[in-house]
Amino acid sequence: MSTQNDELPTQAHRILRLYEMFFSLMFRFMEEYEVDDLGQLMILTTIAIANANKVDPDLETISEETNIPYSTARRKIEKMCSEGVLDVRRENQKLLFSISKSMNFAHPDQIEENINKRFQDEVMDIVVKSLSAIILERKK
Repeated sequence: MSTQNDELPTQAHRILRLYEMFFSLMFRFMEEYEVDDLGQLMILTTIAIANANKVDPDLETISEETNIPYSTARRKIEKMCSEGVLDVRRENQKLLFSISKSMNFAHPDQIEENINKRFQDEVMDIVVKSLSAIILERKK
């Protein structure tokens, strides 16, 4: 019985480390993508994942995947298109979106490899540090 009580603080620490990792990654992505809106981050991340898989998502797909209401997603995407963050093209009666190749942040079609590498290294550092802390706590 005391074992269960002794493990609770360790389990709580692990959960806090995972939350810390999640928020560190989220804020790093927001910094990289230069957004201050979590909805925009979700849209950009969804499009980046789709683009990495050689798919250009439409508005309906983005709305479903991000769980952002269609009208809200449309407004955010229109704003990002007007700011030059996203490119749009019409295909088979649908508007398809991709991250603009001119954007200076890590994304699948990025030309500057060093920016992508730096971003990947920083993301990996966050993940490795958090997982190392969890493993070290477990060994206690």
